[in-house]
Amino acid sequence: AYSPRMLWTWPNARISVMGGEQAASVLSQVKRDKLGEKNTNWSAEDEESFKKEIREQYENQGHPYYATGRLWDDG
Repeated sequence: AYSPRMLWTWPNARISVMGGEQAASVLSQVKRDKLGEKNTNWSAEDEESFKKEIREQYENQGHPYYATGRLWDDG
């Protein structure tokens, strides 16, 4: 599992450890906590914008063609 001889990804698979929504929630919570330490408010609109960027990044970079295009697998 950790040293395969050949590695292929199904075209409908995703290559991330967690989904975009989960990652966006975790990262926004971390950012919210850091801003809270500085007594800085974070509006709901700013938080949603932050989450949207993370979700889009996971959607684009989690695609198997993204990995294949970078030769992370054997096509």
